[in-house]
This record gives sequence, C-alpha cells and structure tokens, in this order.
Amino acid sequence: MKRQRLLIIQIYCLCLFFVIHFIYSSFGQVNSVETKPDSICVKEEDVNGSGQYPYNFRLIDNCLAAGGSLFNPVSKNNTDEKVREYIRFLKRMGITSLMLLHVPLKKDSLTSRLEACCEKEGMELIKMRMNAEELPTPEQTDYLMKAIASGSYVHCMWGCDRTGAIIGKYLRKKGYSGQHAFEAIINKGTHAGKLGGFKRKSGNKNLLLYFWPEVQYENPEIYSEFSK
Repeated sequence: MKRQRLLIIQIYCLCLFFVIHFIYSSFGQVNSVETKPDSICVKEEDVNGSGQYPYNFRLIDNCLAAGGSLFNPVSKNNTDEKVREYIRFLKRMGITSLMLLHVPLKKDSLTSRLEACCEKEGMELIKMRMNAEELPTPEQTDYLMKAIASGSYVHCMWGCDRTGAIIGKYLRKKGYSGQHAFEAIINKGTHAGKLGGFKRKSGNKNLLLYFWPEVQYENPEIYSEFSK
C-alpha cells in the first residue's frame, strides 16, 4: 500500500513538473516575440526627381518626408521654380522644414539656390552636415527629431544612406530594435525609397553605428559586413 502511494505521488509530481515546464515555456515564447511599433511609409510612383514628386520620395508617419535633392541628383538641372514647386507641395503636406544633410564645407551654388528658394517660400532650412566621418551629436539628434515631429523633409543627395540613417534613428526613437530599423531602411525595406535604400558597404559603418550602436553584439555578422 505504501509503495502504491509513493508511486502515485511520484507520478503526480512528474505530471506537475511537465505542466509547469509547459506553462513557463509558452510564457517565455510569447514574451520573446518582439512587437514592432507601428510606422507607416507611403511610397509614390513618380519619384524620378523631375516629375510630381522629389527624387526617391516617401512619406513616413505623415511627418517625416524623405528623398533626394530637390534639384534632381541625376541631372542636377531642375529649375529654381521647380524646386519652389516641390517646396509648396511639401508645405501642403504639413512639412515645416527642409533638413539638408549633404552640406559641403564650402558653399556651393545648389545650396545657395536652395536657401534662396526656401526663403522665398517661407520654409525653414536646417543644415546638418552628415557623412561617414561626421555625425550629429546627441544634442543635435534631439533637435532633428523635434523638427521631424513638426514635419520635415529629410534629404541628402540621393535619399538613401544619410537619409536612411536618420530614418533609422527615428525608428529607434519610436521603439524599433536595431535589427528591425536596419531591415526597414535597406534596399527593398519598408522605409527605403523605391529608387534605393541604405547600402550595405563598409563606407556606411559609422552611419550604421549612428542608429544601431549595439550591432557589434546583437548581430556580429552584419557588423563584420560593414567592417570589411
């Protein structure tokens, strides 16, 4: 009789162990799945840079417009009136500033013309030099994110790499993981332009680290790809 009771107790304990293990495993799996915050990127068709929309144009969350040079980076021959037309279009969308990332060390004609166009249309121009060696400081980044929250057209020359890094930073601020932000801005990503996204090349390593500083530990394979 005692042996039967002992056997029953052992079976009960074993069953209880499996039930607890199953519940814990299921709970762990549910919590290990990362929920990605919502961010909607609308991509237009006519984005070759001299038609209805600026080069590589897309609109993210109705506040972050992104793309390339308003002068068209391929030909660089859009007239000032065409640039002003784009600025008026952006203003109608609720954009209150243009964020220029390809700022040369010395003033060039395109930058001077863009300044004049913005002044005539009453559009704020934010000049933030950004490249593989020079990145916004945390204070500057906070300023850029506030400008985006108020509606900003973020652009470099082609609307891919520097622009992509700013979009990546914006997505991180919204709660995206580094991995998800990276996947969103690379070619074919949800937040990349139709004509190109953030390129996977060593020259973009510092831009990658700007929005994904943990990449070396979270995804060594991607980090090594940018370190070649």
